[in-house]
Amino acid sequence: MNAFAPSDDDLHAYVDGQLDATTQRQVELYLAGHAEAALTVEQWRQHNHVLRTALENSVTTPVPARLDPFRIRRELRARRQRYVAMAASLVLTLSLGTLGGWQLRDIAIRQVYLPMADATQAYRMFAGNDMAQKVDLRTSEPTQLQHWLNQHFVQPAPVPDFSAYGFQPVGGRLMASDKGAAAMVLYQNAQGQAIVYYVRPPGELFNFGAGNRQDGNVLTQYWRQGRYFYAVVSATDTPATLPVQRAIEPDRPQT
Repeated sequence: MNAFAPSDDDLHAYVDGQLDATTQRQVELYLAGHAEAALTVEQWRQHNHVLRTALENSVTTPVPARLDPFRIRRELRARRQRYVAMAASLVLTLSLGTLGGWQLRDIAIRQVYLPMADATQAYRMFAGNDMAQKVDLRTSEPTQLQHWLNQHFVQPAPVPDFSAYGFQPVGGRLMASDKGAAAMVLYQNAQGQAIVYYVRPPGELFNFGAGNRQDGNVLTQYWRQGRYFYAVVSATDTPATLPVQRAIEPDRPQT
């Protein structure tokens, strides 16, 4: 059983004679074993006595109720309890408001977020005529590109082979995402037309399945496989990329 330890309110009530017999006895036993608390209680008693004596000697009329030490102490306790309740209410309100604000923010972002938008942007930035000059690793060997991806990702999917459609790898470039490293592998055909293969880790907003979307003349086909998201980005106004787009669609892994 835990030993009784009176609160400040209990001690004030004890000084003012407002405790029931059982609690009063518990306080007395506590004070008998705690000299510092007993000294504080005695100082409160002396303060009450001095205040009452001064008021009685200075005026002939009865002491106003608002100046009664017991009433003053009781009002101070009530005021302190109100402050505690107000503080708790404020903390709860702020907590609920913060939680609700983040939830609304998340909903709003999801409504406007476009899946694999970073893959589309990477294509627009790097799939130009001088794309071969913009890669970190310049190679046309799929095994070298796969080794390069394996160095930056844990068991990534095999690098796709688009050679049957006239597109050969040019090289790879590391990118940055909100959840870590991303990468793209650039492909090009004899006419200099480009395809981007993109790999990225998921994030809080990346809970989509397989799909595709068109942004202007750019088609982004995306899916999830294992622990990463993948996309193939290509132009829609180029006849050479149409067979690639058709080939990806039925074979695209599902989540």
